Order: sequence, then C-alpha cells, then structure tokens
Amino acid sequence: MAASLLGADARATLDPLIDAYAYKPYRNYRTLPRKKQNDVLRAEVHAALDAEGGFAVISAPGSTGSPGSPGSPGSIDAPLAAAIVRPLPWDSAFFDLKMAKMTHVLRTDEAPRADVTSVIDLALRQCRERRIQHVAVRIDAADADAIQALEAAGFRMVDALATYIYHHKRESPPPIKEMGVLRLFRPEDTEQIIAITREAYRGFQGRYHLDPHLDKARADELYIEWARKCCAFEWAEVVMVNENGKGELHGWASYRHIEPASTVGGIPIQGGGLGACRRDTPGAYAGIVRFAAVMIHGGGGVTECQTQLFNFPTIRVYEAIGTQFVRADYTLHAWLGA
Repeated sequence: MAASLLGADARATLDPLIDAYAYKPYRNYRTLPRKKQNDVLRAEVHAALDAEGGFAVISAPGSTGSPGSPGSPGSIDAPLAAAIVRPLPWDSAFFDLKMAKMTHVLRTDEAPRADVTSVIDLALRQCRERRIQHVAVRIDAADADAIQALEAAGFRMVDALATYIYHHKRESPPPIKEMGVLRLFRPEDTEQIIAITREAYRGFQGRYHLDPHLDKARADELYIEWARKCCAFEWAEVVMVNENGKGELHGWASYRHIEPASTVGGIPIQGGGLGACRRDTPGAYAGIVRFAAVMIHGGGGVTECQTQLFNFPTIRVYEAIGTQFVRADYTLHAWLGA
C-alpha cells in the first residue's frame, strides 16, 4: 500500500480518520463527549501541522501518488492510517541534535498493518531527508498494532507513563495527613527549588537517560532547566511549595493548563508540571499534590497527574488523594543519525 505526503490544501482529508481513531487520549476521562474528543484530537493534529516543518503522511486506498509525492484532495480517498510529525526546536538546541516528534500515529480499526507500517516508514524517510537525527513518539498502550509497527521500524521503548485524574464533578479531595506548610511560590524560593530538583533527579531513569544516543549530563540538566522555566512561569502557570515554617523547602510542584484540550474541550484540564521533594522528606509530596488538586478543583478544573508506571510511591500518593487511573502510554525513540 503506497503512502504519500499530505498536501497542505488537503488537511480536511484527515477528518474521517481523526473521528474513527479508537485510542483518543481523553476517552476514559469521562469529562468530554465523543464529539469534543474528536475536536481536541483534530486541534492537536492541526497544531503539529501548523508548526514550522510539520508534516503528515497518509495511506489510503486509491492513492495515485508515489511514496514521497504530495497528495491532492482529488486523488486520495479517506485515509486508513496517518503519521503526523513536527520538529522540536527547543529539544534540538538543548541536546545539539536535530530532533522531532511523531505526535500521532492514527489508524482506523480496518487499517491493515501494511498501511500503518507504510506511513511510519515514509515519515521516517522524510525525517532523514530533512536531516532529523532523533524521533520520539508517545503511543497509547492499548494500540498494540501501532506499537509493533513502530518497533519494526526501529523505535525502542524508553518510558511508560500512567495518567491519573481528579474529576471536577466530585467533591473536593478529602483531607490527608500532611507535613509542613503549604503555600504558593515566591521568587526567593528559586534556588532551593533548583537544589531540590538537582538532588531528586540524580540517577533518575527517565526516557532521556535511557536513550544511549543522548548525553547523560545533558539529560540531568534538562530537569534543572525545566525547574528554572517553571519558576520563571514559562513552563508553568502555578508553582507551589511545602516548607518547614522557617523558609526551608521540603519540596515543590507545578502545573499548567493542558492545551488544546482545555480550550477546545471547554473544561480546564491542569497538570503537566514538574515537581520534586528532598530525599529525606518524601512525605511532603502528598500534601503538595493534594494542595494542587484542591486549587484546580476549586476553579472547576480536572487535575491530571502523570508518572512512570513503575513509580509506585508516587502512584500511591495519587491514590491517597482519590485520583483515578485513566490512561497508559509508552514513549519510544528512533535514532536516525549516523
């Protein structure tokens, strides 16, 4: 089955595939009706295509284009599969590698494995032609066909994420045993937050550290830079801390609106931040997470928490405040460099 690049004027060709895709990320949240889920996924796909250098590859019966040639609305029926890719300029500058993300691998239930394989293969060929050296993808754990196709194309799993939410229509999170004093961030907390983050993520086995093609020292520094940007409110909208009442911090956390889901879905979904605690005060983290959930709930929002599937201490914290498991994803990386 031939795959082809999606022409810039043929974006609407993806709509039936977006609507038919079975593994929409918010399908188990019980917050967005199906039409809203379709709209959110469509907005995500469009955002990737709108990014400089973003592109889509489709496979469809009746395609008259040869692999690598632009498609046209008149020559392509409804796609059975698609791969969407956008460059990652910040990551590329940070690791000094040209990096990209395959933001979506979409398919219908009827799509043959060959269709999924063809769009992934052509997407990677396009990345090589654009001198992209490293490609990441996050895929729903339930989508076994896409996962196997990605592995066959050379992707290797480097992370597994669990997502928990606190639903906005429930009562506020129940009280739990807490330690320390909870409050919002002040600029003078920045250096302590950096120090806590540096120590907490020392030896961390995340997706950057587990990738042999990425520099381990830079992987360590990424979390430090992430913390700095949270404190500068570039990568976070809210930052909170737990302290001993004398200004010494036990830990911190941050969150932001998840977009485009919050705007398009019409219900604020907030999370996606970084956080850490001192190694000798791990019990402070439960209070911080509950503090965030109470604030988000008070604003009518859904709290979204993510951690690695094997991070049982943090999962127990999520469960202690009453969050519910709604999603699992795998992250895979492909190395295209020399």
